[in-house]
Amino acid sequence: MEKVLNNLWVGGDTDYLKIKSRPEFSFLRCCKDGPGGHKETLGYNTRGAPKGPEYLAAVRGHRMALNYIDNDDPNYIPEEMIKKGLRFIDAELSAGRKVFVGCNAGHSRGPTMAMLYMRSVGELPYNFAQGQRIFHGLYSHYDPDIGVHTFAKQHWGMFENWIRGTNG
Repeated sequence: MEKVLNNLWVGGDTDYLKIKSRPEFSFLRCCKDGPGGHKETLGYNTRGAPKGPEYLAAVRGHRMALNYIDNDDPNYIPEEMIKKGLRFIDAELSAGRKVFVGCNAGHSRGPTMAMLYMRSVGELPYNFAQGQRIFHGLYSHYDPDIGVHTFAKQHWGMFENWIRGTNG
C-alpha cells in the first residue's frame, strides 16, 4: 500500500484485508471478484453481475465496489463506471476521509483509477506518457494490463480537470 496523494492510498487485496476495518478509511474496490469486490458486495454467485442500478457500482456506506474486470479489450471498461469511481473518491476525500483504491493484485485497475483521479483534479497536467511516468514514481507497483492501459490512454484528455472544472 502506497500513498499517492494526500489521503489517497493504492494497493491490492492483501492491503485491503489489513485495513478494511479501519474506520477512517473509505474504500474503492476496482474488482468484480475478491475481498470487498462487486460480487462479494452484492452477494451474487453467477458469472455475470445482476442487471439493475448496481450493475456497474455498488455503494455500502464508505465503500464502493465496481464491476471492473481486467480484459484486453478497453471497450469492456464502461466510461460511466470509471466516472462513478472518480466521483466517489472525490466525495470521500472532500469529506476529509482517507481513501484506499485497490484491485486484486494492486498493479492495474486500482492504480489506474487513482492515476485518473489525479488527472481529473489537475495533479497530472501532462501528456499520458509523462503522467504515467510520474505516477509510477509515486506507486512503484503500477503495471497496467493492456485493456486498462489502452482505456486510460484513450481517455486521458477527457479526464483533464474533469472533477475540478473545465471538463466536468
